[in-house]
Amino acid sequence: MKKRLSIIALLFFALTQGCRPDLDTQDPVPFEPSEEVDPKPTPGSEPEPEPEPEPTGPKSDKCDLTSLKFPVSINPGLSVAPVVKIRNIKGINLIMATFPEGSDLSAIVPFFAVSKKAKAIVGGQTLVNASTAIDLAANKTLTVEAEDGEHRKDYLLLVRTGNVEIDEKVYDFMEGSNLPAVGMAITKDEKIVYVGSYGLAEAEFQNPVPCTDRHLFRLASVSKSLTAICIMSLCQDGKLSLDDKVFAPGGILASLYPGTHAARVDDIMVKHLLSHLSGWNNTLAGDDPAFSWNVNYRNKTLQQRVEYLVKNVSPSTPGTSYSYFNTGFCILGQVIEAASGKSFESYLKEVAAKAGVSDIWVSKTAKSDKRDNECIFYSQNNAYPYDNNMEVAAACGGIIATPTDLMKIMLAVDYGTAVPDILSHEWLNTMYANRTTSTAVGYGYGWQVGHYTLGNVATWHTGNLAGTAAFWVRGKNGVNGVILCNSRYSSNDAAMMTTLAESMSVVKDDY
Repeated sequence: MKKRLSIIALLFFALTQGCRPDLDTQDPVPFEPSEEVDPKPTPGSEPEPEPEPEPTGPKSDKCDLTSLKFPVSINPGLSVAPVVKIRNIKGINLIMATFPEGSDLSAIVPFFAVSKKAKAIVGGQTLVNASTAIDLAANKTLTVEAEDGEHRKDYLLLVRTGNVEIDEKVYDFMEGSNLPAVGMAITKDEKIVYVGSYGLAEAEFQNPVPCTDRHLFRLASVSKSLTAICIMSLCQDGKLSLDDKVFAPGGILASLYPGTHAARVDDIMVKHLLSHLSGWNNTLAGDDPAFSWNVNYRNKTLQQRVEYLVKNVSPSTPGTSYSYFNTGFCILGQVIEAASGKSFESYLKEVAAKAGVSDIWVSKTAKSDKRDNECIFYSQNNAYPYDNNMEVAAACGGIIATPTDLMKIMLAVDYGTAVPDILSHEWLNTMYANRTTSTAVGYGYGWQVGHYTLGNVATWHTGNLAGTAAFWVRGKNGVNGVILCNSRYSSNDAAMMTTLAESMSVVKDDY
């Protein structure tokens, strides 16, 4: 009994004092906590994780792409970060992006933000943010799928390589002016060095068509410059004189408009029509006959409209007073037909062919009659693009062409030597000389001379119609440019000019 008590006492001492190192060569036993600790599971015997409780509310149907970037930090092959714009044009979601020239678009990693718990999909592959590389050259759609798996939005990928600085200016202009499409071309030292096609040539929800460099835009009053080139060509060939009377007996259109004319009509010469010095104006005529809703002009042929003018509206003394008058250039279209023996469109194409251009036409009035590669034009400011009779307006505002083809024509009338001019220097001087002294900006024959604010502009013309805005420039520094739009927001015409001018400055410095 005493021996048993001694053993118990010894055990109690060891437990309360711990094992001393000098008494035991084994590692000391650590103190065990009082809580129960799960034993380490053996391989293959891990407990199944508890399932997360199902959310009590409905799953989200939100499927928006709120941000998209392609940072250089995760795309080391890029020299600079691209410019990216997310837009909605007439119900069509777009991603417009420009990568630096020479970029390989076959494996680009995006950094994006979408609606909570939504996912982004390209080419059937769900994207891991800042990780999954996508082929932007091959894929044309990015889809955002909502958490509920039922709702989704498709974003049309309009991706190009180009000058990021220039294209950012264009994208900002398009967004600020609500434009579906813009086409631009810029030349330097008689070479076309930059071409941009942006947005949708046809913003039709079921079948959107991206804009390309072969899409035709309406030129509106830029057409006047082309009509003037045709007149100069006829004069150069000896088929017409700028001093020819238009309506007087023996005049170029005398047989088309016989009979008694209003006072001073017979004094009008070809050169007066070219410089808006005919003496007619919209006030005297009761409106601009080319585009008027006035009962004297509406739904009439061009000949009927001009006949009313000739017989009923007396101009002020021709050659003395500048007043911008569209119908004067419509009449010049008839002059071209009489002098050439061809339709206006046929002779226009003949002259343009000398500059290497064939895809140039007079636009049709009806949308259903448009050419296959012609843009669709969209209204703003409650103005319907297909309300104007384009056949009537042909020579004053009805021509359609591409930006690149317009620059080919510009290079053929710019005094250069690398590209042969189609007019002699004598006739170029005649066309570009200022014929007005009473306006802040001069007007030559079909060209405006000098500019209000843009210092490097020699001659230019704008064009504005419902659904159309246009601006082309012959520069003083060897740089020329054109920008064309398939819609028009009237208060942003100045932004259009600035966008082209600033883009031309980039080309001047960098190309």
